[in-house]
Amino acid sequence: MLSTKKGIVLALLLASSQAGSALAEPSYLIYPANVPTVFRYDVGRYDAIEQGQEKFDPSYAIGNVMLWDRVAQRVPVEIYSAPQLVGLEPVSGTSEFVIYVDEFDVIVDGFGTEPRTIGNLCLRFWPYNVMGSAVLTINGVPTNNLVVPLPSMDATTPSGDGFFVGTSLHHVSFIGASAMEIVAFSDKDGDGGYQGTPAYRIVARHSPVATEATSWGKVKALYR
Repeated sequence: MLSTKKGIVLALLLASSQAGSALAEPSYLIYPANVPTVFRYDVGRYDAIEQGQEKFDPSYAIGNVMLWDRVAQRVPVEIYSAPQLVGLEPVSGTSEFVIYVDEFDVIVDGFGTEPRTIGNLCLRFWPYNVMGSAVLTINGVPTNNLVVPLPSMDATTPSGDGFFVGTSLHHVSFIGASAMEIVAFSDKDGDGGYQGTPAYRIVARHSPVATEATSWGKVKALYR
């Protein structure tokens, strides 16, 4: 149980090395592995195609609705990689996988159109509505860092339709915060910072603690 796990108090301010004018770094596909998941899709990019409409493919349907990527003009097969995807919800401005637990597995996926090796990989955490102090544990190891480096990843396995994947699995738990937002990115300039809106993120909400509505910008402002 999380209440019995030992950890150290999670620092809620980033190291001074993140200050300044760091450029936005690319983000990568990230999704929960072992818990029921709802995907909130950006209506500015994706269309919801219902049964009976053109382009509808029942193999990608969730509750008789599937997604269509208007920009790429294809089914966003990478979204459907989440093993326990159970629902689709429209939002504006970002796309995120939402879960309601505080202990879960995270998959980082190097999904792309060509084989590649991705270096300088990191997980970036934003806790919010912290109740006194927050404790974060990654792969069984407590940490006081909000940016956690990962090993390089080979995304060289063909997944069909001309795409290549490579994945890594990481166990995450937290206490003391009502929610945790997680992004996977490549820290190419080595400053540990991440700015901008990610292509995909995970939002884990701990249901026993009430979550106050907040914007992505407000969350970033709290933990720069």
